[in-house]
Amino acid sequence: PTYYEHAINEKGEPDLEFYTFFFIDALSVLIASLAIGFILTIKNAKQKGRPVWDATSKRLLVNMMIPLVAGGLFCLVLLYHGLIGLVPPATLIFYGLSLLNASKYTLNDIRYLGIFQIILGLVASIYIGYGLLFWAFGFGILHILYGVVMYNKYER
Repeated sequence: PTYYEHAINEKGEPDLEFYTFFFIDALSVLIASLAIGFILTIKNAKQKGRPVWDATSKRLLVNMMIPLVAGGLFCLVLLYHGLIGLVPPATLIFYGLSLLNASKYTLNDIRYLGIFQIILGLVASIYIGYGLLFWAFGFGILHILYGVVMYNKYER
């Protein structure tokens, strides 16, 4: 069975244990990712003698957060209507849009990661029920590949 079939209990109602697990898991990953990104950004800025928080970083944050917040609210609406199978594709699409929007204020290479995330989200919207696999590929494998490429291109 696909993962979203477990989101409904025997009575046909939303399974709160399922939703709680996924919410805590997603929130934990988000917090850990933001913390690691923040720590590495500070470290990199100090090594290069640059300020961490300037006008460009503020614009980057604002332009990245607009699609992320809109996407998060849209996903809550999807959950409200019981459309859990569309949440993974929506998160990938809005995250990709966020990266694409932020690419104007950072390395242009992040644009390609955003485009891949959008494409992956659109494909995931066809294969509803396999969202966890698409999440693993988009938020896992694509980020690892992107990190390896960026490391080899800029840090080596």
